[in-house]
Order: sequence, then structure tokens, then C-alpha cells
Amino acid sequence: MNVLFVCEDNAALSIMAESILSSIAAGRFNAFSAGCAPRDTLNAEALELLSGHNLPVGRVRAKSLEQFRAGAPRMDFVITLSDAAAAEPFADWPGEPFVAHWNVSENELRDSFWTLMRRIKIFASLPQGKLSRRALERRARTLEAGYH
Repeated sequence: MNVLFVCEDNAALSIMAESILSSIAAGRFNAFSAGCAPRDTLNAEALELLSGHNLPVGRVRAKSLEQFRAGAPRMDFVITLSDAAAAEPFADWPGEPFVAHWNVSENELRDSFWTLMRRIKIFASLPQGKLSRRALERRARTLEAGYH
């Protein structure tokens, strides 16, 4: 299943989410990230947090949401991480992915990292044989409501 994490600048939050999901659910999920208005450089603190926890950073780079609209793999889930990303129009997204909004604050990046780690572990924690889109949609809705 393909999951796209979206934040405003694709410099920290969505990059961390992509790396976390790629690490903890490799083989079950393909993680991607994008920004509404991506920066040219990634947040150094976010990269340090990922590297410090042995999470992959080698392939991460800032990408535009428009790149994914124009021609990307079919997404099963789009998870927005900021209010700016949630305001983007996803109703006409190719493949009609399930869209969830996890509002994660970027004020204290270390706290944001652990919030993402917890939510992504919960999202991806169904046993291998029971992984279904419907069950994941329920998990995403629960996490969208702010349950930790």
C-alpha cells in the first residue's frame, strides 16, 4: 500500500513520517512525502533526529505535491500533517485515496518526531495477514481525532 505524507514545506514533518514508515513497515507500505510549497533544503534538525534513531535519510529529498498529482504511483492513503496541507484539494486525486489529517505541530521538532513515531506505529500495527484498507482507514480516523 502506498502512503503519501503531506506538509507545507516538505522539509521536516513529512520527511520524518516518510522515513519512519519506510523503516518500521518496510515491505508492507511504500512511503512518500511531499509539500504544498517545498523548500530547497531539508531541516537539519529533522535529519539529525532521523539519523540519531538509525532511520533512513539517504533518499529523502523535498518534493512538490504537484509532482505526485502529475504522475506518481497510485496512493492508497494521503495523510496531511499541517493545516496548510489539509486545505489542499484531494477530492479529485487520482485513485481516490483515503485522506486523513493528523495535525502535528512543528514548533518542537523532537516532540513532533515522537508523535509521528507513535501514530505511524499504531497505523501500521495490524498483523500481516489482516492488513486491509478498511481497518487502516479506521486507525487513521482514530489518529486523526488526536488519540495517541
